[in-house]
Amino acid sequence: MAAAQPNIASLTIMSDSQVLISLITSKESTMELKWILHDITLLSLTFTSISFVFIPRTENVLADSLAKSALVAMSNSSSNGV
Repeated sequence: MAAAQPNIASLTIMSDSQVLISLITSKESTMELKWILHDITLLSLTFTSISFVFIPRTENVLADSLAKSALVAMSNSSSNGV
C-alpha cells in the first residue's frame, strides 16, 4: 500500500461500501472477510491517525471509474502474459 510510507501519518479512507465501513469501524467481522479485516487492522496501526468514511456511490463516480479501468487493465495484461 503506497500510503504506508514513513512520511504519511494521517489517512482518510473513503468507500461506497457501507457494510465494509461499518465492519471496519465496529471491529466486527464475518467469516468471509475475517482475514481482509485483519489485514486492514494491521495496516491501520502504521498510521498516527486513520479514519474510514462512507461516501455514497453517486459522490464516488470518478474513483469508481478509475478502479474499474484499473481492473480491466490488469485483466488484459494478465491474459496477455504480461
